[in-house]
Amino acid sequence: MLNDINRHAEDQRSLPEMRSDLIAMATHEFKTPITAISSSIELLETKMQRDELMLPFYERNLSRIKEEIGILSNMVDDILATGSMVAGNQVAQPEETDLPVFATMIRQQYFSRRTDQRQLRIRIYGRPRTILIDRSHLAGILTNLIGNAFKYSSGNPLLSIHYRKNNLCIKVKDNGIGIPEADIRFLFTPYFRAANARSKEGTGLGLAIVKSYVAANNGHITVNSDTTGSLFIVTFNY
Repeated sequence: MLNDINRHAEDQRSLPEMRSDLIAMATHEFKTPITAISSSIELLETKMQRDELMLPFYERNLSRIKEEIGILSNMVDDILATGSMVAGNQVAQPEETDLPVFATMIRQQYFSRRTDQRQLRIRIYGRPRTILIDRSHLAGILTNLIGNAFKYSSGNPLLSIHYRKNNLCIKVKDNGIGIPEADIRFLFTPYFRAANARSKEGTGLGLAIVKSYVAANNGHITVNSDTTGSLFIVTFNY
């Protein structure tokens, strides 16, 4: 009888792990067709440009398809990252990184071909030097914060990198709708959406993932917000 009870308890404890594994497997399967569709769109776009067939109508709609694929891909990445976060697998693998170069690469890869022509501004303060950080985590931090800055504002977001004596500070500022004061304390909770953001696409996982990435690299994150916009501040101590 006691053995049956212990076996049942072990089965119950394994259910969250089984669910996490199932979600990870399913989302990995989604990544394959998403990548294939994205590659096909890139090939089609290149071929049409080469053959001088890229009329404004086709260019506009191909850009829209690529944006939607990006949104879907980001949602899948968020679900995968959340599974790792819940399972406690968020372990950093730091590498020496030139942050301004890395940030420029992120801008070029994710934010350089927007249909609304808006651009990410990057400013550097202090004497640049390499830092030790997990690059995949850093990419997740930057793409989520910058993506939100574009999503919830109409201007050009600002990424500023501040090299200080004892720490490195990354700031992402926008001139958007701001965050209601009552919602700020819940902002990094998984699936939470601020009251004025629920009409926008998203899973409510991005900022929770950002916080877990920041913590895994021994940093901390804060936010200041009012009706003129939001400022996210990520600090890593040397």
